[in-house]
Amino acid sequence: MKADPRSGTHNASLVALAATGFFATMGMVARLLSRSFPGTQIAMVRFAVGVVVVLLLLPILRSGLRPQRWGWLLSRGVFGSTAALLYFVSIEKIGVGIATLLNNTSPVWSMLFAWLLLRERPHKQTAAAVAMTVVGVALVASGQGHGWRLGGWELLATLSAVLAGMAITSVRATRRESADGTEGESSWTVFASFTVLGLLATLPTVLPPYGTWIEPNAQQWLLLVVCGLLSVGGQVLMTSSLGKLTAVSLGITQQTTVVLAMAGGIFFFGEPLSPRGAIGSVITVSGVLWSMRAETTRG
Repeated sequence: MKADPRSGTHNASLVALAATGFFATMGMVARLLSRSFPGTQIAMVRFAVGVVVVLLLLPILRSGLRPQRWGWLLSRGVFGSTAALLYFVSIEKIGVGIATLLNNTSPVWSMLFAWLLLRERPHKQTAAAVAMTVVGVALVASGQGHGWRLGGWELLATLSAVLAGMAITSVRATRRESADGTEGESSWTVFASFTVLGLLATLPTVLPPYGTWIEPNAQQWLLLVVCGLLSVGGQVLMTSSLGKLTAVSLGITQQTTVVLAMAGGIFFFGEPLSPRGAIGSVITVSGVLWSMRAETTRG
């Protein structure tokens, strides 16, 4: 009996939803750690934990780690690790709520990259939805104590979203089945490329002569490892879900991360949210959801 493809999509949606919970919790742990460590060090430990997990599972995963689409894997690693580094720095500078909101505009940029690189033509409403998102981002970036001037750290978080959009497009390209029926890369192959390149990219930021390492105590080490493990879980679940979901469907689910992170930032860390920032947040999420919705209904 042939399996119902809708069942597979439903299960993938639940997996993606679980990933958002991992990412939101990771962001709040990173926010707690940012009181003692720079975002660059938190990001480096995150990637190091990922590399250790891959090495520990290597005997089991060896047969599944057979990279084929090297270009897309390299793209996913470079853009994804840079986006993650900027995201952690943004959490340190502007808080988990706003940083997560801006970082999770990535599905909009992913659609644009998918159009250019994967020939996935967007819906005609997408341009208006993207414009709406950009307006929301501008309000958020100018609404956190900058007057009407765009905040530099907020723009950095937005840049992390643009780079993450390219990384998501790369994940989609590595995971989908090719025209000749060849299966895509495994979730762990995609994750390994991300975490290894991420570690290489962040090591210079914490080691001499360009960086400084701050020695954690036992409790801080535990939080750093937990942050890394949450990242591993979130990344693997997200990558796995993209085997069945489009980047569009994943983008809709990702907005759960925004809600959880902003609520956590306000209630646990007392992060401020100005009226203009609040309005911009609503407009931003609405723009992302509109663009995602347009893609699911295009004909």
